Formats: sequence, C-alpha cells, structure tokens
Amino acid sequence: MAFDSIKNYYSIGEVSKIVGIPAYLLRYWETFFNELAPARDTKGNRRYTNRDIAMVLNIKELVHEKGYKLGKASEIVKGVLKDTEGDHKTTEILKLQKQIGKEKNRHSVVDERRIVLLQEIKEEIEDILHLLG
Repeated sequence: MAFDSIKNYYSIGEVSKIVGIPAYLLRYWETFFNELAPARDTKGNRRYTNRDIAMVLNIKELVHEKGYKLGKASEIVKGVLKDTEGDHKTTEILKLQKQIGKEKNRHSVVDERRIVLLQEIKEEIEDILHLLG
C-alpha cells in the first residue's frame, strides 16, 4: 500500500500494509514502546498519524534490520541510549549471519545431490551383486 501523506489518520490494517509488519505485532509494540501510542476514535479503533507511522518505521529498523532486542530498542527510542557506530558491529554480525545462512543453503543443495548420487550408485551395486548371485 502506498503511503499517502495527505491522509490524517490510518487504521491499523493500513499501517500494517504500509510498514510490512503484522497488526498483532503493532499492537504488541504499543504495549512495549510508550512512545508509540496512536489515538483512538469513538469506537476504540486505533488512528495512526504520520508521526506514529514514522515511529513504527524507526522501531522496525532498530529491531528487524539492526537486530536490537526490544529492551535496547526501547531505550534508544526513549533517547536513553544513542544508536552509535558501536552498533556497526551488530550490523556486521547480522550481515555475516545472512551470508553464512546463504552458504549453508548452497552446501545443503550440494549435499542433497551427493546423497541422491550415492543412493543411485548403491542401487546399481546391489543390482550387480544380485546378478552375480
């Protein structure tokens, strides 16, 4: 869903689509991050403003992209901690973990091919042994 900055308020479903975070997680973040407190309409539905969406995007970056745990991300959002270059290490670790995951996937494909090939060889040897009696 496109982000329409002309609009004053967004529903939780709209925000979920805009930021790519499930609605249940947005509701959980509201309980964890005091700074994320969308207004409610008369029916009790959440009404997210552009400021709220910016806060959600900030939290998403800290938690999902930079790999912070919720406690530390909350402190950064509150301004208690600064998001410094020391956190460059966290970013590097996440990149390396992704790279390792990709390499493991490549190795698992090669291992699967080897297993299939070895099974075929085993079957051929068993056939030969059966013919020899």
